Amino acid sequence: MSPTLNTDKTLINFENKNTILVSYSMRGGELVVNEAFKVRALPEGSYDKLLEFLKLYRDAVQIIVDKIWGIDEKLSWKKLHKLFYSDLMRLGFRAHHAKEIYVNAKSLMESAKGNSGRKPVLRKLSARIDKYDYKLDLNNTTLTLKLHNDYEVKLRLVTPRERVEKFRSWSNYELVVKYDGKSFWVSIYFKKIVKLLKPRTVMAIDLNFDNVTLAIYTLDGRRVRLKKA
Repeated sequence: MSPTLNTDKTLINFENKNTILVSYSMRGGELVVNEAFKVRALPEGSYDKLLEFLKLYRDAVQIIVDKIWGIDEKLSWKKLHKLFYSDLMRLGFRAHHAKEIYVNAKSLMESAKGNSGRKPVLRKLSARIDKYDYKLDLNNTTLTLKLHNDYEVKLRLVTPRERVEKFRSWSNYELVVKYDGKSFWVSIYFKKIVKLLKPRTVMAIDLNFDNVTLAIYTLDGRRVRLKKA
């Protein structure tokens, strides 16, 4: 597990093979834990409409990237909404699909230009979906996605029960669904507010050549324990 610092509101991130991202941030004086839970998903029945949606989503993002690539002015979300919302709705997308598409396009463009790169050409099939466009059932480990033109697809999440149980008390707010040519994968983003406890003691550690000394003190400086190892 390797930590990476983030200069935004996020304090620290951790990545490992089971959760693609764990981050800790302070919001309004509260500590918020964010975790992205990656799992393989099996469609129940035909997945033709899901593939159709992912291709339509990718192509829509590409069209917007192509249109805004040569614009030098800073594009606000309000401007993007005015430029592209109606066209995306005519393609059959839901309202929150449209928002995610032009936000994604703007992020890709800014990242590419910031790295002095070329205009992005999208090939992979993936879509970011807002919480209003899916229904997650942790009891039955199923996920229902609301697609374009009012289509829906139900997915079964392939994961051990103990991994799911962890998130019962967490809230989820968005997900990313991907197709790698063989399987569908879903990354579900969860968050939880952690209550901060006031410490009653502090520990001091003294590392020497041949021993380690541990000392525990109360907050007023009184030593309550000393141990050498």
